[in-house]
Amino acid sequence: MAPKLDRSNSILIVGGGTFGTSTAFHLADRGYKNVMVLDRFPPPSEIAAGNDINKVIRADYPEPLYANLATESVEQWRDPNGLYAGLYHRTGWLLAAPENGSSLSFIQRSIETARDRGHPAARPINPDAIRQIWPAYCGPMEGWEVFHNSSGGWADARTALKRMADAAIAKGVKYLCGDAGFVKELLFDDAGNCLGTKSADGSTNLADHVILAAGAAAGSILELEGQLVAKGHTVGHIQLSPEEIEKYKNVPIIDHFEGGIMFPPQADGIIKIGAVQFVTNRDPKRKGSPSLPRYRCDHPHDTVPKPVEDRIRAWVRQLTPELAERLWFETRICWDADMPDFNFLIDKHHAHQGLSLAVGGSAHGFKFLPVIGKYIVDMLEGKLDAQIQQKWRWRPGLKVGHVQDPHPLPLIDLNDVPGWGAETAKL
Repeated sequence: MAPKLDRSNSILIVGGGTFGTSTAFHLADRGYKNVMVLDRFPPPSEIAAGNDINKVIRADYPEPLYANLATESVEQWRDPNGLYAGLYHRTGWLLAAPENGSSLSFIQRSIETARDRGHPAARPINPDAIRQIWPAYCGPMEGWEVFHNSSGGWADARTALKRMADAAIAKGVKYLCGDAGFVKELLFDDAGNCLGTKSADGSTNLADHVILAAGAAAGSILELEGQLVAKGHTVGHIQLSPEEIEKYKNVPIIDHFEGGIMFPPQADGIIKIGAVQFVTNRDPKRKGSPSLPRYRCDHPHDTVPKPVEDRIRAWVRQLTPELAERLWFETRICWDADMPDFNFLIDKHHAHQGLSLAVGGSAHGFKFLPVIGKYIVDMLEGKLDAQIQQKWRWRPGLKVGHVQDPHPLPLIDLNDVPGWGAETAKL
């Protein structure tokens, strides 16, 4: 049996994204005095999936666990005197899918879960009504089934991550960044116990306990036995004119689960549009190699994969045709790591004493930033609810059967995209 953590134990957190930042904050909040976060970049980490101009905050889930966690999180997002004051915007959101599309069942089951819990549930709305209520969404929306939930919204993700990291630092958490914080491997003794980390500059850090919270990059640090798949989410930003800002300022978020995602404009007039067809990055020279992230900071000439961009633009044409051919002024592939059943991986390692995992955000982890660290610390202290522990356990070789995938489009591997990796200018 692993020794119980003591408030004076040294703890290393590998990764300063959503899970790592929240864990650091909640450890310090419970009185742990020797916590250090290791990341290649200072907060908010440049490569963290949560480092974005906005993220959807919603409680629409088929699974009651996440609906309950989201509701708990929203209470903190909405607190006018809390850490995230001014960052949350309840704009409502539209959930859409093709008629008879496989993602429809995700929406319908989410509605059932919300009703069962007595919480706001999405209601059907037809394209004519959408065009009447929000004239900016004037496209044909051919073959779409759409639902509206006024309780959805978005948060300024980048600022939220920074605020929480700053609050953790104020509570005594240390951050080690640059090559010294760029963890390349974990250190083990002959018995397999985790001792610490080794970084890109050759330096080592030893600790009583290590928490791997490196998101999409976790598979480059530890053998995860096929549990995680790093997936890239393509996003593009469009700059609106002052007149367009006025036109779009009151639209809700729209997430077409097999088309794309569009947010209302920021105060600076930036609209974010996201793909829902994701990419992988497997080494073509190694059969069966894991998908690992390909970050823009390491490949500054990478572009948006053309098949993904073509699909995004075709979808925007159905929603608001005037934006369909607009040039991006900024693009990004945001890397996250999916578990096969889309449940998180938050558990102590089955074979390495002194090592725990907090990964597998599966493209829906950010909204839980205010509270997920509390549950990770519960896991470390052996207090996690048994039903949650079962869902988040270490589970290689899991036979998932039918999984409710909200975004079921087939994956595209970057190495299968013609011309990918060519030295072309960023869009």
